[in-house]
Amino acid sequence: MSTSLGTPEPAVRHALIDIHSLSYRYPSRSELVLDDVSFSLAPREYVALVGANGSGKSTLARCVCGLLEPPPGSVNVGGLDPSKRADAFEIRKRLSLVFQSPLDQIVASVVEEDVAFGLENLGVPKSDMDTRVEAALRAVDLWSVRKRPTRFLSAGQQQRLALAGAMVMEPKAIIFDEATAMIDPAGRESILDHMDILAEGGTAILHITHDMGEAARADRVLVLSGGRLVYDGRPQALFEREDVSAWALAEPPSMATARALGMKAVAGESARDFGRRLAGLSVLRPSKEAAHGAPPTETAEGNSLAWSATTAGFSYLKGTDQETKALEGVDLALSGGRSLALVGGTGSGKSTLLQLLSALAEPSEGRVLVFGQDTQDPKTDVRKLRMRSPLAVQRPETAIFELYAADEVSFGPRNAGLEGKALVERVRSAMDTVGLPYAQFRDRQCRALSGGQKRRLALASILAMEPDGLVLDEPTSALDPLSRQALMDVIWSRVEAGRALVFSTHSMEEAARADLVAVMRGGRLVALGPPSSVFGPAWREDWGIGLPFAAELSRSARQEGLDLPDGIIDLAGLAAACGALASVGREAP
Repeated sequence: MSTSLGTPEPAVRHALIDIHSLSYRYPSRSELVLDDVSFSLAPREYVALVGANGSGKSTLARCVCGLLEPPPGSVNVGGLDPSKRADAFEIRKRLSLVFQSPLDQIVASVVEEDVAFGLENLGVPKSDMDTRVEAALRAVDLWSVRKRPTRFLSAGQQQRLALAGAMVMEPKAIIFDEATAMIDPAGRESILDHMDILAEGGTAILHITHDMGEAARADRVLVLSGGRLVYDGRPQALFEREDVSAWALAEPPSMATARALGMKAVAGESARDFGRRLAGLSVLRPSKEAAHGAPPTETAEGNSLAWSATTAGFSYLKGTDQETKALEGVDLALSGGRSLALVGGTGSGKSTLLQLLSALAEPSEGRVLVFGQDTQDPKTDVRKLRMRSPLAVQRPETAIFELYAADEVSFGPRNAGLEGKALVERVRSAMDTVGLPYAQFRDRQCRALSGGQKRRLALASILAMEPDGLVLDEPTSALDPLSRQALMDVIWSRVEAGRALVFSTHSMEEAARADLVAVMRGGRLVALGPPSSVFGPAWREDWGIGLPFAAELSRSARQEGLDLPDGIIDLAGLAAACGALASVGREAP
């Protein structure tokens, strides 16, 4: 085996998964989704699989597991061929797949029963089953909600549940398909650490991810582009290439930061380790000037409130023995032309708050105003409010209902009265803007789109309505790096044009771009302020939200004695604070 760079890789011995010239096309499509893909995965190997949305990553995972039928002889899993029905059943006992959409694999109505489902089918003794279920739920921090109905879990909790259901089977290999995409930073780090432990214990890991920092942790990285395997090699060599952007990839934050500071770039280096290295440079003479960007300007006079909440609360199944309080005592306000990022752990209430702000739900307590109108007032036209600030949900696959992509995007503006050429142009513009070219995707069946393409389609459906306010739940989850950046630029252009924006995110880099950051914890708003404050002097580790890479790096460097100012939130602020970059560049390679 050799990489695309021509550097020989060590031969894979006793391969657990062996893929040879795998090609695959869906019956509804003429083009190949996978084209002549070959690689092997051995026990204990930790391999990352990356590539643009629609490059074939999830299709590859399903071919390996036998959920799709690959050509005979193209996939071998421990001597079994998933193209054979009997072999496919046996393969699923040895190999677990954690789906991109957790709802695709949650089968039971109660958390602990769902985790036990696979063990029950295998006839595992009750005492062993209970031990393994508890261990799996504790590993993903769901033990405290083991009796909760699965339908009342947040999206992030559902993803943790899917992880527990895979790990409890103790398979020889686990394929993680964007399994950390909807999990908060603290939980993500815990899951990644658990992947390391599994690999060290002999479990092979194939980790499909759009997070380049996650990919850099792996032993090997595979890159798919247009269905073809274009790279198989070490992370460091991959991210040193100048053409990674052609594959819709980007450098991990550690490498991008190092290059900007003139330092040696190390793939997979943590922010804390980088901070210690930075603090060790005796040539560095930091400046306290221009530590970060200017604080957000105050709301301009005459800018009316887009959303406000006053002691707002919400409970699911209120008044029943299953009542679950999701929000309590939330107070906030945001004007037009301003942006607010909601951050917090999974299950902290972010998605519920977004439903209140988009008038999809009414508060159980307190008051919510949307563009000055009380959502609980019987005289309020809630339908019109929802058109002014529609919600792009966290799992677009649950909201997309039209057969074809262009019909899905046209639904909102068509119901608002737009028709004819104006409607077509509105749909064309929205689809082109989000990277789903109208000419190419207008007649594409929605169910045939990848997870990331569905997310872009959902945003196009919102943009086509030209709303006054954008309410977005994890808008960039499951997107490749270049698509994520392009989509955030599109969203920010709407804010600059005077639209109001509130969005939830587990990316602290995205949150740092907002005017204000709101931290949710246990259904309560525990912090609200500009990013330089929330990620600076006000930050608390027990929030579980993590920090932007530059902020965590700076904090680590300060702990090592480097006199950097508090409140650094991005690379530009870090570079300005460090001052003489030429001196930093004299670090020995």
